[in-house]
Amino acid sequence: MIITITVNPSVDRLYSVNKFQPGKLNRVETIKKMVGGKGINAARVASILGTLTYASGFLGGENGEFVLHSARREQFVPDFIQVNGETRNCYTIIEKNGNKTEINETGFLITPKNMYVLRSRLHALLNTTDVSSISINGSLATGMPTDSYVDLIKFIHAIDSKIKIILDTSGNSLKDVVSSSQFPDFIKPNEHELAEILDKPVTTDPLTLMKNINNSDLKKIPNIFVSLGENGGFVKHYSQFYTVKIPKIHAVNTEGSGDATVGGILNALDRHSNFIEIMKSAMAAGTANAMETKTGYIHRQNFQNIKNQIQINEILATV
Repeated sequence: MIITITVNPSVDRLYSVNKFQPGKLNRVETIKKMVGGKGINAARVASILGTLTYASGFLGGENGEFVLHSARREQFVPDFIQVNGETRNCYTIIEKNGNKTEINETGFLITPKNMYVLRSRLHALLNTTDVSSISINGSLATGMPTDSYVDLIKFIHAIDSKIKIILDTSGNSLKDVVSSSQFPDFIKPNEHELAEILDKPVTTDPLTLMKNINNSDLKKIPNIFVSLGENGGFVKHYSQFYTVKIPKIHAVNTEGSGDATVGGILNALDRHSNFIEIMKSAMAAGTANAMETKTGYIHRQNFQNIKNQIQINEILATV
């Protein structure tokens, strides 16, 4: 079994327009309202792939009711905690040329008492069920210190050090974890998030990425999956580095592909797969998501077809 934690989920509203014109009237061609939140998307993908999945986190208000109602129709088990305030809205405006504009609300206030309830819920699950891995996903909610994920990782490690932890976040919350002694087993930045934490220019060059990681605090993170879009991925596995080449697809909506990648990792970990299979599962899930209109969703046949075509090469150069 796996658990995903989303402390700041959302209701995602997707608007499709011919061309977005700031300051002018924009006619919307397509409107979609969906459940959002990195951990929820990861839970959906992992459960589609056959993994027993609990999705936890916080929900509030009418948007929270919408998320919970939708989650009850999914294959994962919703295990959310109700809090005061309103689950946030996140807006994405997509133009026909592929340009994307995002407007994200900050979300509700999460108090120390709320976090105590979450930890109590996790403690009960971890002591009564066989949990192979946990993902901690997304941005922090209002009121949460930037080192909140450090404390959460420490809490999980204290209960069971064998549980694999995947952290999918960015900005200061990721920086605080990387600079601490409580690091996860996996992180999954894209090239822009990696450049931010390394304070280096954005690059997709494998040798440069390898050098930059080896010369930073990221070196201590056992596994790093860097999403590179149509260029595939770059992976660190302890002292080994790999490039992952994906087949060409017709991309419909890349939103949520990183979350789907986490779902693929979680599924492979729960199956006790070897690391080559973990890489293939991760990248196949992320790529299959890009073929769908729905965010954080895959078809198993697309996943399998892509997985069969993925090429993995170890980087042998010394830098």
